[in-house]
Amino acid sequence: MYNDCVIYSRVSSDEQRQEGYSLDYQLKQLKTYCSENNLHIVQHFWESYTAKKTGRPEFNKMIEFVKKKKIKNLVFLKNDRASRNPVDSALLSYMAEHESYNIHLIENRLVLCSQSKPQDFLIFEIENGFANLYSRNLSNEVSSKMREKAEQGYYPSHAMAGYKTQRINKRSYLVIDEQKAPFIKMCFDLYATGQYSFRSLAAEMRNRGFIVAKKTKLNRSTIEKIIKNPVYMGEFNWNGKRYKGKHEPIISKELFYICQKIVNDNNNNNKKTNTKKQFLFSGLIKCSHCGCQLVGEIKKNKYIYYHCTGNRGGDCKRKYLKETMAENLFIDVLERLKINESNLNIIENLIKSKISENNFARIEQAKTLQSQINKTNERLEKMFEMYLDGLIDSKKYKQKHAEFVNQLDDLNIQLKINNSSEVDILEFSQKILELVKTAPILYERGTVDDKKELINLLCSNFLWDGEKLTITIKKAFEPLVQIAKILNGGR
Repeated sequence: MYNDCVIYSRVSSDEQRQEGYSLDYQLKQLKTYCSENNLHIVQHFWESYTAKKTGRPEFNKMIEFVKKKKIKNLVFLKNDRASRNPVDSALLSYMAEHESYNIHLIENRLVLCSQSKPQDFLIFEIENGFANLYSRNLSNEVSSKMREKAEQGYYPSHAMAGYKTQRINKRSYLVIDEQKAPFIKMCFDLYATGQYSFRSLAAEMRNRGFIVAKKTKLNRSTIEKIIKNPVYMGEFNWNGKRYKGKHEPIISKELFYICQKIVNDNNNNNKKTNTKKQFLFSGLIKCSHCGCQLVGEIKKNKYIYYHCTGNRGGDCKRKYLKETMAENLFIDVLERLKINESNLNIIENLIKSKISENNFARIEQAKTLQSQINKTNERLEKMFEMYLDGLIDSKKYKQKHAEFVNQLDDLNIQLKINNSSEVDILEFSQKILELVKTAPILYERGTVDDKKELINLLCSNFLWDGEKLTITIKKAFEPLVQIAKILNGGR
């Protein structure tokens, strides 16, 4: 007797051609599994959509379909085809545990259902947590590639006022905007006189006809960004590091640093001695009603309370929040992350195992990239020989040479990222696990600054509605919270 089921397959845009990810490969494996396990396929849902975000159209249709048709079997090739985000994985876990659905994960050799052992749910959460972490690491590859380009001297983002982006042989370059560059130079020249503030300089430049962009008013903050930006002297900052650019500067280094000295002198003159007490949650909690930050104050010379500033207008009168209440809730977050030593070792071993499984694909990708690098180098050599033999002219040679060199740059960047990704994931995982193990002690023994740093590291948002404080844990730690729940007996 056959049981009804639905099957689901998914690829993201960067997986379309990869063996083991293609829709045809998944469909073949899904059909084979269903045939061998007496499952009758009622509907096949498929889509090309990343699983690290919620809101997949076909996934949502599938969930709606099985609930309406009362089909209790959902079949996926493996965990990361089903989900790479904690929301969808939590939904599948709940359906399996509380609503009598059977979640089949073929390559994981796992069927989640109401009769599954706690260890099965633990493995599912760890697998999903790793997939979630892995997808974040892949998204960071874009940043890695941009960092590599920055190290080569190419500004890796959009052009700022005074420059335009020009694309030559598939590479973007900053080139001077002949219309706006003179205004940029004028901003620095005027500010260097010491007679202008950012606000007054903005007004002066508006009078002189400087338009940064359509429908954008030249204001104090725009001028400040211009004056502080080293790109105009031929350098640029990227991810906290200063790089020497290959673009043409608009001003001299001397003029730039004269202006920076004036900025620093003005800042020092405007500083006032701050004698206020440093509050633990200053700048961290927002009012859920108006979005303003809560500020701390001392009552009866010993009790600390936070209240909404109401700076955005209106009459936002919320109840005061006790600091002890906020701190106790955060300590509860730390408790929810607590995992004993033996289970930490289990999790770390599972992560290493998953990295080992993915390592083969990385090796194959490295071989493919190296082969492409070798072929591109061969083409460069052959083209040079053709140029020497007079078979191609100088213009054609320079054009193709620049094109091949750019290809080599991109291939070498991809190879470097590919070879470092596994180490990055392992190191990141180990750092997170180590933090989870030591966080309560760090908090208990830390200064106010230490505690604030830990709070910022673990939490992304605090919202106070006058009755309840909601704390949102950063996504990187969500899988560990789910795992800790299972280990502590409360999924």
